[in-house]
Amino acid sequence: MLVNNMNRFLVLLIIMLLLLPLPVFSAEEIRYKYASSLYADDKGVGLNQPEGVSCSKDRLVVADTGNGRLVIYPIQAGEPRTGREVVLPQLLYPNRLATTSKGDLFVLDGKQRKVARLSADGVYKQYVDFSGLPTEGMVVPAGISVDSADALYVLDILGRRVLVFGDDGKSLRQIVFPKEYGFISDLAVGPRGTVFLIDSVNALVYSTTKDPASFSPMTEKMKDDIKFASNITASDKDMLYITDQNGGSIVVVQQDGTFRKISAMGWKEGALRYPAQLCIDSDGDLFIADRANSRIQKFVPFK
Repeated sequence: MLVNNMNRFLVLLIIMLLLLPLPVFSAEEIRYKYASSLYADDKGVGLNQPEGVSCSKDRLVVADTGNGRLVIYPIQAGEPRTGREVVLPQLLYPNRLATTSKGDLFVLDGKQRKVARLSADGVYKQYVDFSGLPTEGMVVPAGISVDSADALYVLDILGRRVLVFGDDGKSLRQIVFPKEYGFISDLAVGPRGTVFLIDSVNALVYSTTKDPASFSPMTEKMKDDIKFASNITASDKDMLYITDQNGGSIVVVQQDGTFRKISAMGWKEGALRYPAQLCIDSDGDLFIADRANSRIQKFVPFK
């Protein structure tokens, strides 16, 4: 009698397990772990609520927003070394960064609402000229990104559009926002030229995958998992990295729409408080501006 009851229990357990939904993971899913943090420049001056980062093969640039400056860290043997301060009168509140293939740096000034172009050494060249656009009007830039041809993409939240400029600074085209959206807070350009927008209110991603001239939803709403998305970055492996500002986490979205989180809210190393922009270097390592903790954190893939 006991054996029969046990057999019935095992059969019921197997049936219940078969009916449970299986977790969906991509074959190329990448998991990350905390590696290190940056807190100061080469003179020991601490970072103050940094909001921007940009990675290239040989350097990491930080928009040290609270101090109104940039800090450039050379990368040696895969690690950022002592950071050099760059202070420019043309930049009062640097908060987002983008680097060209030649090493030039685009910097968004969040208070002046201007985008400045600097040389690889951090020397000011000029502001991006917003005249001669397809549709004239005041421009309020809120995000920037650069594609593989060094074209600059500017998120214009007032004009409800994305502006595209060639490497020579001339206006090329514009892409208007989708018809229905909550609040677009950032954009990113993928390796194939696809443009992505993050809607912070609805917690979903729009893209130009289907039509390069217009945006359509790429994901479902992720409001149960993302409290307030502030930044988005595209990797060369066709994955998107979304910064959940209020949730203190990074959400990795794959091309099939599945996603997972990295980190959580907190003060300890590996935790985040109101994170902002992130970048991905050639090794696949993540650097993220951990704003409220006044540091830059590095996360590396599990090998």
